[in-house]
Amino acid sequence: IEANVVVNCAGMWARQFGEKCGVNVPLQAAEHYYLITDAMKEVDPSWPVVEDSSKCVYIRPEGAGLMLGLFERTGAPWMVDGIPQNFNFGEIEPDWDRMGEYLEDAMKRVPLTLEVGAKKFFCGPESFTPDGGPIIGEAPELQNYYVAAGMNSIGILTGGGVGKLLAEWILGKQAPSDIDVTGININRFHSYQRNPSYRENRVGETLGETYKIHYPDHSPHTCRNAK
Repeated sequence: IEANVVVNCAGMWARQFGEKCGVNVPLQAAEHYYLITDAMKEVDPSWPVVEDSSKCVYIRPEGAGLMLGLFERTGAPWMVDGIPQNFNFGEIEPDWDRMGEYLEDAMKRVPLTLEVGAKKFFCGPESFTPDGGPIIGEAPELQNYYVAAGMNSIGILTGGGVGKLLAEWILGKQAPSDIDVTGININRFHSYQRNPSYRENRVGETLGETYKIHYPDHSPHTCRNAK
């Protein structure tokens, strides 16, 4: 297939897809968990999403019950060597031993969840970037090759804005002047950040930073001296 412009929106496959063209997209999949309870008569589907960073949980209505989504303090990488091409909407065997304390803390936030059954404890892959920011923009390695990936589990929330930004970027042949793209521009990354050992060690920290306070001068602790 030939095209004047290519946009890599391949999600957790974006790194592997980019490598085919020599483009660096250093994201890595990690395990992501949520619990769905059985029906609870008290639940109102119009309730907003509630987050408790001290318990590493977000809570929202799901069907007739509640969903308790977990972002543990240190995540677990998944398929560092590469995502299978035939994998789609699949599940990972949950690590109950590792996630037990997080699940217990989350359910204590809504005590009624301790009185109903669990409909599903789901574990599936979600991709994260080395610094927790999305990967957006024209690849420095290849002209007219754009990337919109690495949304760090909030792709639905950010998709509209990312799509608008990238459309303007492509049409204008440069980043829009009214938006500071420094923290999301793909050109901020280095080639060593896609190394397997780097991705394996960094992704757990990135996921674990989700519900921490994001200080502007924060420096990651993993992968020091990686160069």
